[in-house]
Amino acid sequence: MRELTRAAVAIGYDVTVACPGNGHLAGWATEHGAHWEPIEMRRSPHPSDIQALVRLRELIREHALVHLHSSKAGAIGRLALASLGRHRPPSVFTPHGWSWLVGGWQAPIYRLVERALLPVTSAVVAVSDEERACGQATLAPNGHGILVNPNGVDPVRFQPEGPRAARSDDPLVVSVGRLAPARAPDIAVEALAIMRTPSVRLRLVGDGPDRTRIQRQAASLGVADRVELVGFRPDTAPDLRAADVVIVPSRYDGMALVTLEAMACGAAIVATSVSGTSCLADAGVIVPPEDPNRLAAAVDILLAEPGERHRLGSAARIRVVDQYSLKRSVEHTLALWQELGVMPADNRRAELPARFLAG
Repeated sequence: MRELTRAAVAIGYDVTVACPGNGHLAGWATEHGAHWEPIEMRRSPHPSDIQALVRLRELIREHALVHLHSSKAGAIGRLALASLGRHRPPSVFTPHGWSWLVGGWQAPIYRLVERALLPVTSAVVAVSDEERACGQATLAPNGHGILVNPNGVDPVRFQPEGPRAARSDDPLVVSVGRLAPARAPDIAVEALAIMRTPSVRLRLVGDGPDRTRIQRQAASLGVADRVELVGFRPDTAPDLRAADVVIVPSRYDGMALVTLEAMACGAAIVATSVSGTSCLADAGVIVPPEDPNRLAAAVDILLAEPGERHRLGSAARIRVVDQYSLKRSVEHTLALWQELGVMPADNRRAELPARFLAG
């Protein structure tokens, strides 16, 4: 979102970023020439969603194009778009992981919602081939038009050279992500308890609703003294560089940015076989999701073989620079906006001013 906003402003778009005010994005957007509109949303359905829908409807009427990011913003934003009927502007929806993958009793409801709202947007963009295939299978027959624009990473910001986070001499495994079920920090802790490497430590970089549960789990498994809960870091590159092995134990995803960031830092990576993990190819180790035994075994093998870690890290860096640059990802998004008839600066073809609403 930040890099897309930066690039859009630079070429002449008037950008409004609509998001909650409790993160870093709001301040960053205003500092880099965009407008910020507070839209408070919770990840789960909540009565406050009605207020968010009403506010989004007002904003959408003022903009020439709307790009919705994430399932929650996608649901509320598309309801707002639908309420405008034929007067709604062109729009793009990027789910970054389909809503129904959360599982449980909500999954069938989310499938119905996604099927109903699919025709509302001008384009739906998956961030990996696997995410598109998943959407096509569930949203058939209308899912055939889903586009693919893989996520990208800045290979300058994320590179092997640079500051490294503090660590002990013990082997260090790093996992970056929100402490929530999708990112499976509980599987990481369970795998740590199984690992045979002496004194290995697990660093969880990120925060979220499962923090207390993870602390209790680590204590019950007898590994609390080897689990480092360091919280949110605005720059995760130093931790990725400090790791002996980076793990991405996600239960589901679209294409995890942390996988690309770790690749760019030249890390040896063990990731689960969810959507988007194919970006690793043979430059990392892929294990099944929800399998702490396989995860632990793969990490143990890599910790025992520094030469293999170096080989995988070097291959990952080459692969991500060659195929998954942030510049390419952003340029493809801007090209899509222009294909939808919304041009920047003096090249605009839209009847309304070329304003872009990112939610």
